[in-house]
Amino acid sequence: MLSRSILGRAIEFIISFNALISYLYDSINNIQPRYIISRNLYAAAIFGLFLRKKIIYETHSPEYRIRGILQKKLLQSERVKTVVISNALRNIISSKYKVDIESIYVFHDAARAGKSRLNVNERKEIRNSVFSKNSPINKYEKIIGYFGHLYRGRGIEIIEENAALLPEYAFVIYGGNEAEIIEFRRSNTHNNLFFMGFISPKDIYKAMSLVDVLLMPYQKKVSIGLAGSDTSRWMSPMKLFEYLSVGLPIISSNLPVLREVLIHNDNCLLTDPEDVQKWKEAIKTVCTDNTLANKLGHNAHLLYKNKYTWSIRAKLMLELL
Repeated sequence: MLSRSILGRAIEFIISFNALISYLYDSINNIQPRYIISRNLYAAAIFGLFLRKKIIYETHSPEYRIRGILQKKLLQSERVKTVVISNALRNIISSKYKVDIESIYVFHDAARAGKSRLNVNERKEIRNSVFSKNSPINKYEKIIGYFGHLYRGRGIEIIEENAALLPEYAFVIYGGNEAEIIEFRRSNTHNNLFFMGFISPKDIYKAMSLVDVLLMPYQKKVSIGLAGSDTSRWMSPMKLFEYLSVGLPIISSNLPVLREVLIHNDNCLLTDPEDVQKWKEAIKTVCTDNTLANKLGHNAHLLYKNKYTWSIRAKLMLELL
């Protein structure tokens, strides 16, 4: 069986080949694209370096070996505008390739525009539609939610330990593949910790709306599911912007790259990624202080609406061309 990294590279190459074929077909029919924007390294190299087209190349990580050579050429080309997802990544790439930092543009990830902040009654209605009256989750005073992968570095252990420390609250975890869910459910000894399994992207907003607090317990090393991967220094997780869009209080790990968006005690609470007691205190604070919880949720949603939607991001990117 191919490893995920090899399979991913193969798919990336196929996509770039298909992009070239589509471009050649359009050229034969006298159709010229107004803009070329690519997150695919090979496609960006084909259009920006070999076909000498003006393009926007978006990257979410520094590259190495042959990919690093291509990435460096793209960053050095006057025809290519480079976009990254965090200030931290801009600094890393600028230093790695010795290119002017001002030539690299930062656009954090975002969430779909048009999401509204639901009131208490609307959220209760969603909760009742998802959980039956006999659901064990409904008996708890508050529901604490996590949405995302279950890879190492995502902080699932922090959630498990807090479930033991805060038995009056339900902790629900959405995400993970079938094998991971089976393993976590088998080892789970907490009655108030629920592994809900995979959820379709179209249902995520509804599911997020039924909880009272959203957790983002990233650790100091964060995996994307590949051996040796660590994106903690430069990541811009889409989960963060989905959380902001819901307009509920967020408790997040206090990592430098996340502070590019999050402000403690304004749109979230930030806490030590590895200190279980600090997480307990933060969760307890938000769950018992309605004024604070409402302020954090309101400011989070306002930030999303004014700055972090895909529509806003797309307009800013097109201004580069």
